[in-house]
Amino acid sequence: MHENQELVPVASFESLSEAEVALGLLEAEGIEAVVQDRPLASLLPPIALANGGLVLLVLPDELEKAREVLATPDAAGSEEAPLPPGGAPGERE
Repeated sequence: MHENQELVPVASFESLSEAEVALGLLEAEGIEAVVQDRPLASLLPPIALANGGLVLLVLPDELEKAREVLATPDAAGSEEAPLPPGGAPGERE
């Protein structure tokens, strides 16, 4: 990832396994992404969930492509939808 560029949320998940599947889908399309709080979710899943779930982050210039990849009907069979343009639920700008 580019160190000097701020990442933006593209989707949130309630479990680490769902977030990792989505991460794999994005990486397969050449989109760099990270799961926020991944170590915390591995050790203490309830705490990560209480903090708003696991948020998948991408570079701003890859946001639209990432949304398209995650919105495809066969994208991991997940019921999670990409976040609206405002970002993560409860997030303020």
